[in-house]
Amino acid sequence: MGSFTRDNTELAVDIAGAGRQHRAEAGGMTIALERWNAGLDTAEWFAGLPDGACQEPHWGYCVKGRATMRYTDGEVEVIAAGDAYYIRPGHNAHLDEDTEFVEFTRADEAPGINTVAI
Repeated sequence: MGSFTRDNTELAVDIAGAGRQHRAEAGGMTIALERWNAGLDTAEWFAGLPDGACQEPHWGYCVKGRATMRYTDGEVEVIAAGDAYYIRPGHNAHLDEDTEFVEFTRADEAPGINTVAI
């Protein structure tokens, strides 16, 4: 398949009050179509990972909203609607607004089907 929508991808994550993520795999990449609610913070979700942060790189595009990425080295960056981005390993996200992403992760580094990628 060459194109992906919420209708032709698997609902991989659906967390009441937090958001949803649809996923597909193609070309060695995991493609995630994500909608997250304002106020979500991944620090609690990733607390059990090394340094309490997601350890995978992500590439993507922010379709709507705004998110603040906090890195374990203290760096902070904001991703907003219209931004293409690279999120390096060692991050947590805070969703400042309701946000939609199209995100790509190498399939061999992508999280398990029941975990979150942001």
